[in-house]
Amino acid sequence: MASVDKFLINKIMPSTRIHDQTITEAPARTERLFSRDELWYFRTRENDRVGPFRYRSEAQSNLDKFLNELRDKL
Repeated sequence: MASVDKFLINKIMPSTRIHDQTITEAPARTERLFSRDELWYFRTRENDRVGPFRYRSEAQSNLDKFLNELRDKL
């Protein structure tokens, strides 16, 4: 009986409404780091730029910290 109810709900109420935003995939980790004017940044899933950092390794470690903090909130 539960599978029939689930089937009916999916037919009546689609999982995504017209105005809902779909979840975008995160950029590949290598694409998150970039440099501009000899300074380093990383980009979030929301396409926000975080930085500047003097070194690529500094941007990478801050990106790792940022991602770990997000995971800890889940």
